[in-house]
Amino acid sequence: MAKNIKNIVVAVDFSYYTQPLLDYAFNMARRLRSAITVIHIINRKAIDCVKRQFEAEHLEYFPYAEYVAREKKRCISKLEALVKNYQADDIDIAIQIEEGVPSVEILKFLNSGDSDFLVLGQKGTSDLPQFMSGSVSEKLFRYSPVPVLGLRFPKGQEGASGDL
Repeated sequence: MAKNIKNIVVAVDFSYYTQPLLDYAFNMARRLRSAITVIHIINRKAIDCVKRQFEAEHLEYFPYAEYVAREKKRCISKLEALVKNYQADDIDIAIQIEEGVPSVEILKFLNSGDSDFLVLGQKGTSDLPQFMSGSVSEKLFRYSPVPVLGLRFPKGQEGASGDL
């Protein structure tokens, strides 16, 4: 099975789990000689929150398209900075930024592309301690058309790279 993994998709949310997740995925890609696509979804719920706040304070139309375009540029810059250290590894790296419901957009991407494997953290930015998996990761575990590796980094080990 590992020989068939040509493109690994890594879903990141910019939580403190992002760097160890990337370390693990790039280590895996090196060993499998796979390409990597790093995907981030700008959560529509977060945009709606900003929109409500903006309209409450300014009493005018929220420039949704302009806001999303600026947010995409900001996220691309952030991801480029995160993956620049891996570019020397001779791994093909792609960055994908989408906007919407994270689980839905990631599933759309997996269903439409040449993705062979998904790597994600089991918990995201909400970091609710009473849950082992977040709602996004749970949906992806259930409905992904490709195998999924969910990495869990216990408190105190967030900065450690995972070995295969």
